[in-house]
Amino acid sequence: MKTMSIIGIVWFSLCLIGVFALIDSETEGALGWGILGLLYALPYSIVGLVKSKSMSKINKYEELERLLRLKEKGVISEMEFNHKKIDLMNK
Repeated sequence: MKTMSIIGIVWFSLCLIGVFALIDSETEGALGWGILGLLYALPYSIVGLVKSKSMSKINKYEELERLLRLKEKGVISEMEFNHKKIDLMNK
């Protein structure tokens, strides 16, 4: 996901430069650069959305289990556990 983000920033920047460079002289070229930017941005957005939704649910439960183990071992107190649990569920 990090690699896709870096590629997306560079690709979108190049497309944006292409759009602004051609907007006055060649409208079709500017439109082409805009479409090229969209071709990467749209699938990337969908992948990011799906991945974040599924990861957040799994991570919450895993983090809650980890906190419970820490509480059982005496690393964190009951009060700390409850505070962290509330923070986790509010995310």
